Amino acid sequence: MTQPARRFRFLLDLWVEPREVESLPVVVRGRVRDLETDEEKYVGSFAEVEQVVEARLDAGGVAPRRWERP
Repeated sequence: MTQPARRFRFLLDLWVEPREVESLPVVVRGRVRDLETDEEKYVGSFAEVEQVVEARLDAGGVAPRRWERP
C-alpha cells in the first residue's frame, strides 16, 4: 500500500545588507524557519538552506530519497 505524501514547510527570509565601501558586493543573509517545529536557523548561502532542509528530512525519517520536479 502506498503511503500518503508528507509535507515539510519552511519559511525563507532573505535580506541584503549594504557595505560601507560601495564597490564591494552587498551581503545577503537569511533565516530558515521550519513551520512545523518553529525552529529557526540563520544562513549565509543556499548550501546552508539545503543543509537545513536535508537535516529536517533526515529527522523525519525520509530516506532514501531523491529530489525531483513534479
